[in-house]
Amino acid sequence: MLGLGNSVSGSSYVSMDLKDATTDLELWLKNGVGVTAAKWDDSSGNNNHATQATEINQATVSNGGLDFEETNSAHYDLTSTITIAENQGFCMAVVVDQESASDNTILSKDSNDQIRIADQNTFTIVTNDPTQTTTSMKFTDGAVLAAGPKMLILVNRSAGVSNRFTFFKNGTQLTFDTDTSSNEAEGENPFGFDINVLGSRAGTSQFFDGKILELAFWSKRLSTQEIADVNSYLQGIHGL
Repeated sequence: MLGLGNSVSGSSYVSMDLKDATTDLELWLKNGVGVTAAKWDDSSGNNNHATQATEINQATVSNGGLDFEETNSAHYDLTSTITIAENQGFCMAVVVDQESASDNTILSKDSNDQIRIADQNTFTIVTNDPTQTTTSMKFTDGAVLAAGPKMLILVNRSAGVSNRFTFFKNGTQLTFDTDTSSNEAEGENPFGFDINVLGSRAGTSQFFDGKILELAFWSKRLSTQEIADVNSYLQGIHGL
């Protein structure tokens, strides 16, 4: 097994089924499984499929995932809303290949519930508390979220009063710039949120521009070993 923060090559990875290897898997849009322009089947077993009946708003099937064009307002609705309560942990792992890195929404419900790549150096999570608290994760390395090539992002929030965040790119944990980040590791954003839209902010703005190749979401914090295994599996599958 791999340890936290380790990287692996595409030729050596943990062979696993995400729904068997971890608990509380709420959504798994698995690469190459049940993908059409109108629907991406949920492989988690929860039947929480991503669907879009309006052709003009559909993405294009590409490399086992979906290629979103922001000019087409491409986005998908989930069959069911996933709710993360106040003080609840969660984890999201997603493989993306961005055409541009500006307000690329991955998951949302409305303007107060959103997970997105804000720019090439900032990842944000907006919660649904009365003040619309935003976590802004900025990184010391700079431009780590730039457009192309494809990358694996894993963001994990612990449960309880601390609610600390950790962030991984291609299996390696990144360091936050504490001078410019907010709420990323000090327990200042324990609030909950809901998600039921893929690829845009509530289906109306901040559309994703590029490919979403795989996505998994858990309604719990993943352990150190689970993070290592999920990173290893997705790196191997996607050659990262």
